[in-house]
Amino acid sequence: MTNTTMCGDEAQCIQSRSTTYCTCRRGFQKVPDKNSCQDVNECLRFGTCSQLCNNTKGSHVCSCAKNFMKTDNMCKAEGSEHQILYIADDNKIRSMYPFNPNSAYEPAFQGDENVRIDAMDIYVKGNKIYWTNWHTGRISYRELPASSAASTASNRNRRQIDGGVTHLNISGLKMPRGIAIDWVAGNIYWTDSGRDVIEVAQMKGENRKTLISGMIDEPHAIVVDPLRGTMYWSDWGNHPKIETAAMDGTLRETLVQDNIQWPTGLAVDYHNERLYWADAKLSVI
Repeated sequence: MTNTTMCGDEAQCIQSRSTTYCTCRRGFQKVPDKNSCQDVNECLRFGTCSQLCNNTKGSHVCSCAKNFMKTDNMCKAEGSEHQILYIADDNKIRSMYPFNPNSAYEPAFQGDENVRIDAMDIYVKGNKIYWTNWHTGRISYRELPASSAASTASNRNRRQIDGGVTHLNISGLKMPRGIAIDWVAGNIYWTDSGRDVIEVAQMKGENRKTLISGMIDEPHAIVVDPLRGTMYWSDWGNHPKIETAAMDGTLRETLVQDNIQWPTGLAVDYHNERLYWADAKLSVI
């Protein structure tokens, strides 16, 4: 009997002076309570690949999603030098180029004393930035500037930054908190912690609909995954949790309810299918 026949294709034969035994080859693991080996699915281990992972027998293959390129085993977006990071701070929104070491914070929007930006999202296809203002109970948007204004912007340019704000005609909002853009269907989703609901409307506020109400205490952040038709939101009320549902409000279920206190921020890693959140009370991500 040959060593291959004795141990099988998934194992190798180890011989010593006193014994001979089989051990699983790299990429395989021993089946509990059985004298055999099975393939290890490396793709189940988070961090194996930067983005897409395809398990193969005894190994795996990493690849990048569309519009990403592989660099040093990492997937990086194409044209990263043109990407802009927008940051909300109280009543203003600033921008910067995260991959440019010489980039400075530049003003993109400056509101007056009535503006309190709680959350924002970008509608890239429509070249707009949306935000919730819990201070006034409004959802607003403005066109993104063609190019970010420099810190030495003239008064004329500064007036353009200050102006151009459109308030959506959505009545009855009490305390809009989180906001998320469905860039596929062209809808906006938001949480209202004053009325304890999650709602959706078209980009200008038309055809508004309440999706989630009841058994919800203090809804805060919300994110959507349009490619999979799923939304996620955080609730930091008396029974803090993170919930999910289909984007029409059906198939509601609780994802996280243990070791969570004040979940205030959510983000989706679309390619790795992971959900991240910040807990303001526990000071963790």
